[in-house]
Amino acid sequence: MAPIIFIIIAFPCMIGSIVLAIFHIYRHLMNYTEPTYQRYIVRIIFMVPVYALMSFLSLVLNESSIYFNSIREVYEAWVIYNFLALCLAWVGGPGAVVLTLTGRVLKPSWFLMTCCFSPIPLDGRFIRRCKQGTLQFVILKPILVALTFILYAKGKYKDGNFSAKQGDLLRPFNPVPKFIMIKSVVFLTYWQ
Repeated sequence: MAPIIFIIIAFPCMIGSIVLAIFHIYRHLMNYTEPTYQRYIVRIIFMVPVYALMSFLSLVLNESSIYFNSIREVYEAWVIYNFLALCLAWVGGPGAVVLTLTGRVLKPSWFLMTCCFSPIPLDGRFIRRCKQGTLQFVILKPILVALTFILYAKGKYKDGNFSAKQGDLLRPFNPVPKFIMIKSVVFLTYWQ
């Protein structure tokens, strides 16, 4: 269990975020005039109570945090799909995006981290691949969570254990600098 001061600080933050999110969800449901958009918006806003509650429970019940974090991760995957669906709904659906983007290309750019690619045509195939990638993530996340539970139950999963004792097989490949590089790319892409 975390130090009591952390729990004392986290509890009102959790309650406040849940109350605020539930209020926004309630307002959307009472003014449900744009169901095409609002169903996605409500699902996205509901991520706040899920994150707040699961994070608080992970803090208080540290020995069971793997379960709470897993619930949070599965819901996050669902929210990412809903965000893509919301964005596509805002612009009129995938067909409207294809019509708007027909003939355009995504040029190589250092800013977009596409500098090593040839120009990418923004067509129906591009939109379909974006949707497929998102759906793969939504499908694979629960499978990976189930695998995590199995490995954890068998004592083979140790979350965050990157000690040197765990990496005998990887030592010849020197994975730490590669890991740092990949994490920085993911962070910078997300931050941008």
